[in-house]
Amino acid sequence: MSSDEEIGELKVVYDFIAQGKFKKAFASATKVLDQRSPPSPAAEEEDPLRELFLFVVTKYAEQLEQEGKIEQVFEIIEQGLEYFPEHPELLNETGVRLQRYGRSLEASICFERVLLQDSRYLKAYQNLQNTKCELVERWHFRMLNDVVRNAAFRAAIESQIAEGYNEVLDIGTGTGLLSMYALQCAGIRKAAACDGSEIMVQIARDVFGANGLSDRICLFQSYSQDLKIGERFSLIVTETLDSGAFGEGILETLIHAKRHLLLPEGKIIPAKVTLYASGYQSRALTASNILINEAFIEDFSLPSNCLLSKEGTKCYDAEDIGRIQANDDFEFVTDTVVSMVVDFNDLDCLMRFQDGTEVGEVELTCLDDGLLLDGFVVWFDLQLDEQQAISTDPTTSTCWNQAIFRLNQRLPVAKDQRLKLTMSCKDGALSIAHNLNSVENQISVHEHVLEFLNDNEYYSSLTEATEALDDMEKVLDLSLFPYAGLKLLKEGKARMLFCLDQAEDLIEFVANQNDIPMGSIMLVSSLQEIFLLNDYTLDLIILQPVDVFGQINSEHFCLYQSLLAKLKPIGTVVPSSLELHGSVIESDWIVKCSRVENPELEQFQIDKYLASLETENHLDLGPFSYRNLSPTVKLADIQFDGKLHETALELALTEPTEATRVHAILYHYQIGFTPDRPLLGTDRAQSFAKRSAFIIPKSTFHGPSDGDDPSSDSAQIEQLYTTVLQNHGVIKCDIASVSQ
Repeated sequence: MSSDEEIGELKVVYDFIAQGKFKKAFASATKVLDQRSPPSPAAEEEDPLRELFLFVVTKYAEQLEQEGKIEQVFEIIEQGLEYFPEHPELLNETGVRLQRYGRSLEASICFERVLLQDSRYLKAYQNLQNTKCELVERWHFRMLNDVVRNAAFRAAIESQIAEGYNEVLDIGTGTGLLSMYALQCAGIRKAAACDGSEIMVQIARDVFGANGLSDRICLFQSYSQDLKIGERFSLIVTETLDSGAFGEGILETLIHAKRHLLLPEGKIIPAKVTLYASGYQSRALTASNILINEAFIEDFSLPSNCLLSKEGTKCYDAEDIGRIQANDDFEFVTDTVVSMVVDFNDLDCLMRFQDGTEVGEVELTCLDDGLLLDGFVVWFDLQLDEQQAISTDPTTSTCWNQAIFRLNQRLPVAKDQRLKLTMSCKDGALSIAHNLNSVENQISVHEHVLEFLNDNEYYSSLTEATEALDDMEKVLDLSLFPYAGLKLLKEGKARMLFCLDQAEDLIEFVANQNDIPMGSIMLVSSLQEIFLLNDYTLDLIILQPVDVFGQINSEHFCLYQSLLAKLKPIGTVVPSSLELHGSVIESDWIVKCSRVENPELEQFQIDKYLASLETENHLDLGPFSYRNLSPTVKLADIQFDGKLHETALELALTEPTEATRVHAILYHYQIGFTPDRPLLGTDRAQSFAKRSAFIIPKSTFHGPSDGDDPSSDSAQIEQLYTTVLQNHGVIKCDIASVSQ
């Protein structure tokens, strides 16, 4: 095809794009690619058809998704990759779509391929981190590192096999740890294991192979209810319990196992679970459930208790109460009572609780006057056999979180007041029935919106930063909730507000409460709609610089320059600056959440097969135990764009520290709302945006010749040389080198 012919064909592609006919645009673009000579690798980078083709593939894929034609989405993406097999953006978008439709393992391969080409393509880096968390949830590392739990299960398994219960089925085997315990027993006769997760079965298979045990155990990728193996076992071992004990379906699993997989005289580990309940008070837990920011309530003349988290209607949330207690933001307001006991070896008992015919009737007694009841916390003791037991009591060091049942109001209670509850687990769903919730009408909003609204200091800083502005025609407020823009409308300082429709019901409610005409509010579903405005239209742009998890808002930063074109020459952008701050820390807790740190598991080589699924960025950190090893310093200025930026920095430790104790860089943001106002940090206890941490890999302190030399672990580290990268609205911190 001549260049003139190619230009003519490209014009056809552009015409189809303009008409929104992406199927025809795709066909025309592939025709051009089929008829042209392949460009050299160097020329491919500059090939205009390369980016045009990516645009067409993306738009056509979106169109097919909207039509529900998911298989065709992947067909056209695969076609695209045949033309440009190493196109980073196309590979990344392929991974995003694979992840969206539950194909996380394939998605991770796409992201890794991108990073092999360009380790600074941070969009793929962030996507890979998220995918790893989906493949193996972070609690799995905490569980594997819980030596008390592991030792108790090992002792119980050894004891039961020694008593003759030597034909073992491990249900929900995960990495295969409990099966490994069984296989090491001298009296074991038969072993099998199953798990519904493809990635976990793959890891377990590798672990069994590495330990020379593949021929001694039958491993199935299947849920136990779907097993068709035609044989029974004398011992069933499982640890399919969540923070509320029954959330992973253990009742249904064991009912099926008793009927189809366990010998009549067989046993189950664990043998019994005992649940406890208590009332609590905690601002931190309440801030994501109901509106408690008095300044916001007063400014907009809202009735008290008018908002409720959509997630607040769920049965329960999982929270680490021990960490919240450590921050002095959790208090028990009632006594603690046994609320339910379930015998896992008794089929009738299992069925009664599963069908809801047996429940736990509970009466709690309030401890003192002047306290607020925010909800109930539930934990359990797990009796594995006659001798071994473990507990998820928040006062113990446990890998489990506790189950939190929130009220839809903060209820004042009096000393010795009695509270009656009914606990049930019908259909395996733990629930608490009571008459303590408010019956007032409440608007349901996303919990992240409530967390944002309840950050009083952010609210004050943002509204004060914009209160001096006046006589504005159009304002764009991209906050999680546009209270600053609404306040300007209410006070007559702006005539039109553009905002996202993510909290539409609440926006309308606030507008009605304050006589703000809805005609002055333009709700948009995405930032793309803003680009339809004429240039130099907006007087004020309010960004949401950081999300609740502790990441910068990549979309806002990547589109910032395009948004800026819509701003009047004398217009204002708030906030005006963002800084990344951090310190080097030591924290056993954060390490145990991020990688396997257990000599026993290292002996089994489980750490080896989980290493590729370790993450480098721990987001959404609430209170946790750590020790600062360096002062907190500014790591970098965050640039308001999607380009590549690199900042080198030396982090000096306050004293020489063993390499094994240098665990992470704990970071937060300092937000500059206006150049003349003090910065506001996200490291505050009540910040809606949580702190995060860059995990320092163990390999950082091993030189290429160190190998497994333990002396490198005891080396004294005095300084870290770090590099902060920013690209595609994502940040990453690398340790370039260390000084000893």
